[in-house]
Amino acid sequence: MDLKHLRYFLAVAAEGTFTAAAQRLGMTQPALSRAIRALEDEVGTALFTRGRQGAELTAAGHLLAEEGRGIDEHARAAITRVARLGQDGPRLRVTARACDVDTLQRLVDSYNEQHEPAAVAAVADWPVQADELRTGAADVGLLRVPFDARGLDSDPVRVDERVALLPGTHPLAGLDKIDRAELAGEAFPRWRDSSAAETAYWTGTDLAEYEWRPGPWVRNGAEYAGAVRLGQAVGFVPATMLPELPLTGIAVARVTGLSPSELHVVWAATATSRDVARFVRHAQLTGA
Repeated sequence: MDLKHLRYFLAVAAEGTFTAAAQRLGMTQPALSRAIRALEDEVGTALFTRGRQGAELTAAGHLLAEEGRGIDEHARAAITRVARLGQDGPRLRVTARACDVDTLQRLVDSYNEQHEPAAVAAVADWPVQADELRTGAADVGLLRVPFDARGLDSDPVRVDERVALLPGTHPLAGLDKIDRAELAGEAFPRWRDSSAAETAYWTGTDLAEYEWRPGPWVRNGAEYAGAVRLGQAVGFVPATMLPELPLTGIAVARVTGLSPSELHVVWAATATSRDVARFVRHAQLTGA
């Protein structure tokens, strides 16, 4: 199968019309139609039902769209990894979010003391960290559950307690331990582009339903802590994240009835590199 034709097919499947897909691809509609016909001839069945409303996927088309996205992602990732190898040599790129940079540095340093070629640590923005693993821009990542696991494999390496962050003036601020139910109805900071599972985790509603109010939108730990300090919200964070946060004016309390934070070592499901496997084993043995 011509990979170019597969990408044309995926564009039509995503856009729903040949016209829109042709515009997206920068080609004429007749040329696109011929390419899709050639692909249908190659697989031996119709992939679209053409009509006035656009192009609807047939049952075979739905199957190819599902499988084809993985093929396309795998091919693009392979090209990216090869390009990185040519530029940087055979070095692993290992990423973590800013809140886990201490763990990342310790893990990469201990790995490099024992193995060649070296691993390189890099901080990743949390909305794109999983995508970087899928596309080959990174080889291994330290991610906290929940995350988008599509096309990825992972193993847990550590479980951390989560604690509550409260404004210093909050009625519960003087307590060492509270129950999650005592914060029902409070406002919580909201991370941009969060999935439903991520929102439930950050609001502490993943184990049991509680009322909560939407607080300010935040993009990083400093903004998260700032929203709490100003009395705009309360929050839950891994205890290991505390040294990375500005905690002036913020009270910290242990919480019962709250899920912990699981740190996973994550890699692309299609990865076959021995170095990736070796780094994963190192993370498992050291517990990050």
